[in-house]
This record gives sequence, C-alpha cells and structure tokens, in this order.
Amino acid sequence: MRALLTVVTLVSLACHRGAVAPINPRAEVALNVDNQNFLDMNVYLVRGGQRIRLGTVPGLSSRTIMLRPEYVGYGADLQFELHPIGGQGNPITESISVHPGDVISLRIPPS
Repeated sequence: MRALLTVVTLVSLACHRGAVAPINPRAEVALNVDNQNFLDMNVYLVRGGQRIRLGTVPGLSSRTIMLRPEYVGYGADLQFELHPIGGQGNPITESISVHPGDVISLRIPPS
C-alpha cells in the first residue's frame, strides 16, 4: 500500500483554456481515474477538511467522474483520497490547484 500512496500523489493536471477566454465558474471538472489495481476503489474528494464520496472505480478499469461546479468555484485546492475495497489504507494525493474546466488524471498503480 505504501507504493500505492507514492504513485497516487503523482496527479497530473492538464488545463485547456484559451488565453483570452474568461473562466466559467459553472464549468465542471473531469477526473479521469485509471485503476490498474485489482481492488475496486472508492474515490473521495477532500476540500477544506470535508470528505465527499465521488464514486467507485472497479479494479482494472477506467472511469471519468465529473466534479460539480460548486466543489471548485473559481478555483480551489483539492486532494483525492482512495479507499481500496477489501484492502487497507487510504492513500491521499498531494493538494493541487483546480479551476473550472480542468481535466485531472489520476492513475492507481497495480499492487
């Protein structure tokens, strides 16, 4: 599980906004989760001390989870916590700055 935590902290943020386009605070954020682990994972959003369950990503599969605009506003620092179903530990990512319309990629490595 320690190896899982190490790689989970490597969350990449890919922003695709035009230089002159204004930020739409109602734009959703896409969280692409690639679960390469055998265990199903519950995915949680951690923001301002609050933990919000986003969904489950089955083992050996990928899912896109859309984050509601109120979770991000005009921008927020977010973390993601993973809970392996039938496993131990709850690895958590580093804090990343997220803005409306961003796409976040999260890869869960095999254990």
